[in-house]
Amino acid sequence: MSERRIPDPSIAIDLSRRKKTSEAVLASLVVARHVAAPYVTMTRIALRQLGRDRLARAGALVLACMALVAAFADVLASDLPIVCRWHGEVYVLPDVTHPVALAGLDGARMQRERAPGDWMLPALVAYGPAHADATQALLAPLASAHPLGTDALGRDVFARVVHGARTALGLGLAASLVLVAIGVALGGLAGFAGGVVDSIVARAVESLTAIPTLVLVLVVGALVPHPTTATLLWTIALTRWTELARLVRAEVVRALGEDYVAAARALGASPTRVLARHVLPNAIAPAIVAAAFGVASVVLIEAAVDFLGAGSSETLASWGESMGEARTQPGAWWLVVFPGMALLATLVALHLVGEAARDALDPRLRGQSGETGAGG
Repeated sequence: MSERRIPDPSIAIDLSRRKKTSEAVLASLVVARHVAAPYVTMTRIALRQLGRDRLARAGALVLACMALVAAFADVLASDLPIVCRWHGEVYVLPDVTHPVALAGLDGARMQRERAPGDWMLPALVAYGPAHADATQALLAPLASAHPLGTDALGRDVFARVVHGARTALGLGLAASLVLVAIGVALGGLAGFAGGVVDSIVARAVESLTAIPTLVLVLVVGALVPHPTTATLLWTIALTRWTELARLVRAEVVRALGEDYVAAARALGASPTRVLARHVLPNAIAPAIVAAAFGVASVVLIEAAVDFLGAGSSETLASWGESMGEARTQPGAWWLVVFPGMALLATLVALHLVGEAARDALDPRLRGQSGETGAGG
């Protein structure tokens, strides 16, 4: 009769420790595989895909040109020179710095009153967007010193189109950043927390979605005694985050069911770390796409508000305001054509970049867009 062996307890403990160590290592590999990849691999794939898309490159080129025009608007069109020497002092970009010594002056007056030794380098067009001369009203394009003509108040259309690019892109980028921040924060919190928080965010989304943004902007502009650009910015940002919050919430709920999130929780990661480190980075793609479409939406709303004459009085120039003047001047076609071309080019470029970014960041569309984008 064979002798029965009793298993050594130390061996069982050692096997249990090895099993736990293997599970921890496997969980770490799962987390590293799914978390590190979006920062490196997916980013490179998306950038490579965007580089192959010809329409995206064309849109990015148009946006780059518009950004340069907005940044150097005071060099292209300004009442004051780009750089000048006036009464022994040298001033660089006085239209931006607003020196006290040049208050009330413009380029034409400085030319007449300059002393010996004074000099100036004028802008490409020596008129600012607010410079009005009733004797020069409604001049057709290619008129002397007014390449794109003037409006009913005698303001240079070229200056208003150039400075309108700064108004449109500046307001669009600022409002888009705010609405993306709000949408990502509330959408991520709703999807991660669930329960009462999710219900509150859902009710807020439904309430704001039921009201058209343009109508709400007009109502707020009518209720505020002195609406400013900041009023318009915050009104748009606080009403346009709803669609992004829906997308981010859906991505967060999907990400919470992935293995790498379960592995991170098994390793003892706190809920805050799981959300910030493992969930949001993998649900951030809708925010990137929404940023491009958000800028286009804000630019269009701003133009519509100014077209209706309900915009801020502190805005120096706006494409919508210039086109709105054509309602009372039906023969002045240049008031519609040039600002309208700038608005159309900006909107088309933003949509091209946004669609290309959506296709590049979505793995389900990446293969299809890679075939069409490379050839088209």
